[in-house]
Amino acid sequence: MSSKQTKSNEERRQFWQMVIETWQDSGMSISKFCKAEGLSEGTFYNWRKRLSGRHAQRNGQADSSPSAFIEVAMPRSDHAVLELVLCSGNTLRISSGADNKTLSDVISVLRQEGLC
Repeated sequence: MSSKQTKSNEERRQFWQMVIETWQDSGMSISKFCKAEGLSEGTFYNWRKRLSGRHAQRNGQADSSPSAFIEVAMPRSDHAVLELVLCSGNTLRISSGADNKTLSDVISVLRQEGLC
């Protein structure tokens, strides 16, 4: 299949997806909607069936193809994010929850005490 045909198929799929969503929002029967929009009722039903199958696949109900994504869990860490080694040889560990004001206050006290 050429890329032109693929693009054309994708455009048709998008068009019919939009048509079906518009119909759903309209509150009209399919027959009245198709007549008002100048659409073939048979084609409407065909695309609605196709797209509902695609929707089921996207929700994992009938999908046999592997996903392009994998779930990754990031390890939670309550360890220090910042470590300061003071001239005294002591190590100050600051957790990730410390705000800028707290950090500024800690550094001011260390300077006053001559520890950094």
